[in-house]
Amino acid sequence: MRSSRLVVPLLGMWLFGNLYEQVVWNPQLLADPRPGSLVGVFAVGSPVYYYLPWAPLAVVLAVVTRAPRPALGCLAVSVAMKLLLITQVNPVFRDPSVTRDVVHDNAVLWAFGNGVVVIAVAAAILLVQRAQRGPASPA
Repeated sequence: MRSSRLVVPLLGMWLFGNLYEQVVWNPQLLADPRPGSLVGVFAVGSPVYYYLPWAPLAVVLAVVTRAPRPALGCLAVSVAMKLLLITQVNPVFRDPSVTRDVVHDNAVLWAFGNGVVVIAVAAAILLVQRAQRGPASPA
């Protein structure tokens, strides 16, 4: 099925969006935890563009094209973690009334949670690629 070939590039876009957050955005926030510093949800530069529509489309295609169960499990973990981070931690970064310490503590939480997402999506990509190559030939 041709659409199965889109799963890996779409997951790759999601992976690199999360990786960018992990190595660029979050360290900046940890170094300078300014309350209210995260841009609006749909403002220019918003991280939401890393996920919409790429992540949902990749997950749906992975399910529809019958990606291996372990890959789907990795994607379930990454989706659940990202939903928690976006709904519970992101609002703290947009709130100008919280303290710098609260922003810093939530940035640490974000770093660990987003690290789980990076690892889970990378594992899903590897598992999907392995399945697309087919069974290994005996040596």
